[in-house]
Amino acid sequence: MKNLKQIFQASLLALGLTFATTEASAQAIPTNFFGQNAWMPDSIGTAKYYGKLHTKWGQVKESKASVIRFGGIAPDNNKPTNFQYIKMIDSIRAKGMEPIIQVPFHKWAYSASQAAQIVEYINITKGRNIKYFIIGNEPDLDYGYTSAAQVAAYFKPFASAMKAVDPSIKIIGPECAWYNSSIINGLTTPGGPDDITGTDAAGRYYVDIISFHYYGFNGSQSRADVIGKLHSANNLNDNLATLNARIATANTSHNRTGSNALRTAVTEANVGYRNAANDNLNGSGVNSFVGAQFVAEMLSVGLKNGVNFMNIWSVVEGNNTELNIGYIDPTTGNKKPAYYHFQMMAANFKGNFVAGTSNQSNVKAFGSQTSQYTTVMILNQDLSNNYNFTVRLNNSTVGGNSALKINVNANIAVEYSGVMQGQSSMLLVFNASGALVKKIEYTMLNHAVSNLPPTETTYNGGVVNNNTQGGITTSVDENGNDIQSMKGFAINVYPNPAKSKFTVQLDRVNALDVDMEVELFDLMGRLIYSQTSIFADREQVIDLSGRDIAEAVYIVRIREKGDKENVRSQKVVIFK
Repeated sequence: MKNLKQIFQASLLALGLTFATTEASAQAIPTNFFGQNAWMPDSIGTAKYYGKLHTKWGQVKESKASVIRFGGIAPDNNKPTNFQYIKMIDSIRAKGMEPIIQVPFHKWAYSASQAAQIVEYINITKGRNIKYFIIGNEPDLDYGYTSAAQVAAYFKPFASAMKAVDPSIKIIGPECAWYNSSIINGLTTPGGPDDITGTDAAGRYYVDIISFHYYGFNGSQSRADVIGKLHSANNLNDNLATLNARIATANTSHNRTGSNALRTAVTEANVGYRNAANDNLNGSGVNSFVGAQFVAEMLSVGLKNGVNFMNIWSVVEGNNTELNIGYIDPTTGNKKPAYYHFQMMAANFKGNFVAGTSNQSNVKAFGSQTSQYTTVMILNQDLSNNYNFTVRLNNSTVGGNSALKINVNANIAVEYSGVMQGQSSMLLVFNASGALVKKIEYTMLNHAVSNLPPTETTYNGGVVNNNTQGGITTSVDENGNDIQSMKGFAINVYPNPAKSKFTVQLDRVNALDVDMEVELFDLMGRLIYSQTSIFADREQVIDLSGRDIAEAVYIVRIREKGDKENVRSQKVVIFK
């Protein structure tokens, strides 16, 4: 992992660009795509790290991770003991996840015969039948290697020795610290002197999955950098497209088809390998809300490009803000926004990836589709703009006057409209006819700042629960139609800034005429205005004309009467 030493930052900072994809065919989502890294454990080999990973396996399972990589610099430098390998494997499988095991190399400190012994002990002696093995870690960083020849020199004998013990395993590499074409190109040139995509003398493939690591930044990035990075020129999206072309050529050249076809993986990934010293929810690193949205978008880039699995680094680590780059905070144990964004996608993205487009440069959209459901993820990365939005489930022109218009290429001629806060993420699930059956909302203001999980609501009979946060029940009217509870409602305030008069809009119809308390506070917490409303037609106009109110920022608070926990707040700027 790169936070253990300085790393060359290979890519340029990019300006924010509109997210748009134009894939012509659906890309299947692998069942083991959503991965994590087993870091930080208590110890590896004889080295003590005093990590808390062993206390977090339940939360890792709840995040819906499916594959866990036991790798990185530490288990490459210090070979784990046999006991540690088996303990890690059993801990992962006890929670229904599948391990990926790295064998050490560390600049010839360990040999091919030792790698073979690890495979033999784990799979033959102990019968754990591990499918995926990685050889070494970040040769272009920790080893200082600069050429494909240096990597092929150890990779080939290691792979041959390991597959001689168990020919059924799949081998992953070279694990470059970034998309290092100086190394990867030579390793993936069919028939070249350093080609690892073909077979050894025994007819066994050296490598089955070509891998590299991806960290967007080093902690010095701006918010605009984070928003625009992934689809900028020569970055992750372009890198994966380039690699896919090379893989396709290698598969054709070596006649690799079916289960023998080469695949790709990004086995370490995050918004950065370290944070700024003051990173927090409002920052741009791993602790931030926009950093978590980066992770979600990064996962979508992997899905779009057919990556076999993408493993986030990491679960829990760090004794200071700069090194606190896990999705669980090591001090408080709180789940970060990165955890919830990962969970929202891992629990709901199935079937085929489908592309999305947005007419707002700071809003990203993408989705997935099975024969039963279409899932749409929307990331509003705008700091202040709350949007009335319309999602259309095909590529036809979006109707209406919503400021935010989204197309998702699901071939369903249906539109859905709603309201979305600035700095928020929303996941929508539609049935085969295009009716909304589930909505998950996760906002900076209503969730992250209070360390609350996303709000999940079901509609129209609901959808099979994916064991995330638990759905909110609905009631039924006299015609058998679902009536949505006011639990977990969202609000939009417009215009904002406003001159004496503004409108508060709910994201749903108040079908049961529940009394809602409307309050306006100044930033000192003093109540300036209050009224009760049932929000007829979802809206309530607040008219402050004639009141002696200073130009300032105020807090609008909407609360269900009698329920102190069902409350939403939003800032509004009043000017004269």
